[in-house]
Amino acid sequence: MSAMSGKKVLNKLQMFASFKLGTTELAISVVSLQEVVNVPDAISPVPLAPSYLKGIFNLRGTVIPVVDVGILLDLNHSEGATGKIAVVVAEGVKIGLYFDSTSEILNVPMDSVCHFNDNPEGVRSVVKSVLKLNNGERLVEVIEPASLLKIENIASLMTSSQDSGDEAKKKKFTRRQCITFKSGNRDFGMNLSAIREIIRVPEIKRSSMQVNYSLGVVSLRGVVIPVLDFKKFLQVEEVSRTLDAEAQRIIILKIQEFYIGFLVDSVDSIKTYFEEDLLPIPMFKQEKVNMMRGMLAVSETCNVLLLAEDQLFSEGEIHEFTRGHSALYSKENAKALEKETAGERHPYISFKLEYMLSTRLSSVDEIANLTEDMVKPPGYPDYVVGVQHMRGEVVTLVDLRMYYGMTYTGDYSNSRILIVRGAQGKIGLLVDSVESIDTVDEAKKIKIPSLFAKDAITALRGDIQEVIEMPDLSGNKKIFMVLDMPEVLSKLLNPNGNAA
Repeated sequence: MSAMSGKKVLNKLQMFASFKLGTTELAISVVSLQEVVNVPDAISPVPLAPSYLKGIFNLRGTVIPVVDVGILLDLNHSEGATGKIAVVVAEGVKIGLYFDSTSEILNVPMDSVCHFNDNPEGVRSVVKSVLKLNNGERLVEVIEPASLLKIENIASLMTSSQDSGDEAKKKKFTRRQCITFKSGNRDFGMNLSAIREIIRVPEIKRSSMQVNYSLGVVSLRGVVIPVLDFKKFLQVEEVSRTLDAEAQRIIILKIQEFYIGFLVDSVDSIKTYFEEDLLPIPMFKQEKVNMMRGMLAVSETCNVLLLAEDQLFSEGEIHEFTRGHSALYSKENAKALEKETAGERHPYISFKLEYMLSTRLSSVDEIANLTEDMVKPPGYPDYVVGVQHMRGEVVTLVDLRMYYGMTYTGDYSNSRILIVRGAQGKIGLLVDSVESIDTVDEAKKIKIPSLFAKDAITALRGDIQEVIEMPDLSGNKKIFMVLDMPEVLSKLLNPNGNAA
């Protein structure tokens, strides 16, 4: 055979990568295949998505939606398969296809690629040809990635995953804070500016509300607030572990003129992020597409779906939600809501440190969990328990119990870190727990003489700025001892009273 004839034979070969799905073998042209990756630890399920959307994950700064090919094509998976994800590119859109395992690379003559004559629609259009190998004894169906984009729930990926240059410039360097919380097996986030308050769960009273995700109502300082089950609202799967009732919280939002509470499994942290850190989510045509603003990669194993509070409800849902509940949204309640929002209001974060303390939320950059990579440098004071890397910055961790000479526990399993920024960088203040976020009307708060908190003021070395009294959900008086955070930082950074 001449070199020329050999070249002609070579040109007639097509290369495919094959994969296993149960007893079925499927193939993808290497022209469309970008790479094959292991199943990551953090695949984030997407609320209200089609059943075949396994979730999304972060692949080097790009959010990849993962389609379970078994569910899509109604094929069984092999039990115990570790799984592989084939990342394909079709019309500029990246999609991950989930298989049980890889098989082999196939070099197939063009005349062994048999195309179907019919033009099926929907899911059936994904397979348009079959590889006829070993004289027809081995048949391998070929997945056409471009056909994936013609499926109704996938077509919207083409526009939703793109961001114009102008939009990207607007997002750059815009600094925001968000609350992260858990509901079922998923991590969510919501901008701090959208949240009215975060409270412990009081008695939830039954109401006449007919929506199936309603739990009832609570009274917040005389204002009746409906409470919705966040898991049922977004159809989030329950977790197999036992829920911690103590960790549950109600996140209170104001949507239009209504106050609405969402019951979540736990509130985990406050995170500071920049808009350019927010990864766009390639959305399927599920319900409430606009509700998800993007994904934050908090850690290697945790991706947070950031929600847009103004897109949680449609106009129709709000109408359905409020219709027939005139007692709940009466004129008296409307006046109470108007009165409640009067005056200058600021959010305070309350936390435990032997006593119940509080500080203006604006003093705290974020709330974080203690990680295993904490390192104790030599020569630091005893109350400096270590340093921790947080997204490229080194944060010095101070155990406030040790700093104030309180009983030292040494148990940080439930501790939270309040990240505050000083003149010399970020400092993390370890507290026993974070209790709630409450909005305080500065004009109407009641100052209590320091005599009533003498022991606490002495123990905290005069770092209590003021003591505030306000009613809780039951109308009982709730005491906030406000820690003067600038004063605390000043003493920490200048223990001998010298200028920084």
